[in-house]
Amino acid sequence: MQSPKPDVLLQQAVDLHRTGRVDEAVRAYKKILRKDARAFGALNLLGLAEFQRGQLPQAAEALSRAIRLAPDLPNIDYNFARVLQAQGRFRDALAHYEKAVARAPQDAEATVNLGSVLAALGRRDDAIEQYRRALSLDPRRADAWHNLGNALKASDRFEEALEAYREALPLNPNQAETLRSAAYALFRLDRFDEALPYAEKAVAIQPRTADNHLMVAVVLAALGRDDEAVAAYDRAIACDPKAADAPFNKAVLLLSRGRFAEGWQHFHARWRITGAVQRRREYREPLWAGERVDGALLVWAEQGLGDQVLMSSMIPDACAFADKVVLEVDPRLVPLLGRSFPAVTVVPQREALYDGPVAAHCALGDLGRILRPDVKSFAKTAAGYVRVDETRAAALRSRLHEDGKRVIGLSWSSANREIGRSKSARLADFAPVLRLPDCRFIDLQYGDTSRDRAEVEAATGVCIDHVDEIDNTNDIDGLAALMAACDAVVTVSNTNAHLAAAQGKPTFVMLSDATGLIWYWMKRGDRTPFYERAKLFRRRGDQGWDALAANEVVPALTECLERLR
Repeated sequence: MQSPKPDVLLQQAVDLHRTGRVDEAVRAYKKILRKDARAFGALNLLGLAEFQRGQLPQAAEALSRAIRLAPDLPNIDYNFARVLQAQGRFRDALAHYEKAVARAPQDAEATVNLGSVLAALGRRDDAIEQYRRALSLDPRRADAWHNLGNALKASDRFEEALEAYREALPLNPNQAETLRSAAYALFRLDRFDEALPYAEKAVAIQPRTADNHLMVAVVLAALGRDDEAVAAYDRAIACDPKAADAPFNKAVLLLSRGRFAEGWQHFHARWRITGAVQRRREYREPLWAGERVDGALLVWAEQGLGDQVLMSSMIPDACAFADKVVLEVDPRLVPLLGRSFPAVTVVPQREALYDGPVAAHCALGDLGRILRPDVKSFAKTAAGYVRVDETRAAALRSRLHEDGKRVIGLSWSSANREIGRSKSARLADFAPVLRLPDCRFIDLQYGDTSRDRAEVEAATGVCIDHVDEIDNTNDIDGLAALMAACDAVVTVSNTNAHLAAAQGKPTFVMLSDATGLIWYWMKRGDRTPFYERAKLFRRRGDQGWDALAANEVVPALTECLERLR
């Protein structure tokens, strides 16, 4: 009996494939290839079938062979790019998507996928361009609107992202991920009341998805509905006990409410957060759990400069538990903290691990679980715990006070990568403070502030002095001495707030609400247990920084300066 012709065999395989009998189709394609290893059509379709079965290496191998044999085969670059994308080989996928789009410029789906690969490579602006081009070809593609929203969100363009998500939702109203993303965009825009219904609808559609409950919890916390937020965090944890975001966010909320014993229990979840900037220091010695240490206890710093200053307030307490304490911190803090804690060996933190003798180790932030279980456990140190270079501070004090005016240090911006924009004001927003009589104003802000100072001087006629011999970014010991020479410091939530408050300087901290509020400033009140002489001022709703300065900071600062006379 005569065997079927190759094209008949291929048609039979394709029929199996089209009717969903993918496993049988794979066997049929392979049978053809055993007869003719150069049958590029069968290779192409075999690659697609293996892709559908989730067999990515086999799919890539088949399509790679097909593209070598027939590089101009219709859709071959697109098919290969999809497999490469699924394998996470984004650079390879990019080249093939670009070829596919060049050959079929009206193909909206290929254009969307090209945008997704560009986004995965961090080329957000290029991704946004491709998503918009895809939508010009087919404005009813919900995936293109959703992906456009994600790229805009990743670029902190939350208003535009929200518009994209709102275009996507009518096209696919039950897409929980789009609802959750819209809720997040509204959250970052401080529009919490609007965000909550989106997050709740996402939960209603996918009640077993942890991220949906997490989004609800975050919004409830921002609305001040803390008990409901804790319950939502617990639901997120129940959905995915291994995830870190919900327990960490719950910890932060509890800590911000002064519920320290409960909050510290989950604070360690920060080490498991995907994409966290901070990496755990992998020392081989045992983790310290509060026992007596015979030998050296190594405490290693984490997070930014301000957090390291704040958490180092617990170091004197830790000394009671060990023969010796070694504190590993940002090199810029070594002179300041070495002077502040003379009984402690303070060393610079490098990429390489500390190689001195160690009996146990602990992250600086984990000291709280052992040493700060409640508000009563916080040390009362009105004079502060940071000791500046007094010789340097005295020289600065003499120079800055030579005209008899009160000296006010100013800092208005945060460099925090995630929430710095929410925490930052403009120097111009400090104009009400600059109107205080008989005062001299000193620039404490890190970074290049020359333009800010020039613009404010032109607008107000007030000069904000910059002490040129101190590098406010890198000379932290000099910056601390400069703060010591001031009568008071007015600042937003940044490193300078900690440097001033930790030395017991009258410190007036202007805080944003919700998205820009860090837990150690607490959720309510005008004080934090970490700093006895820091006074907190909180923005509410749409209140501007300048209004906060005029209505709350200036009266308090005036009263403080009167007491100093």
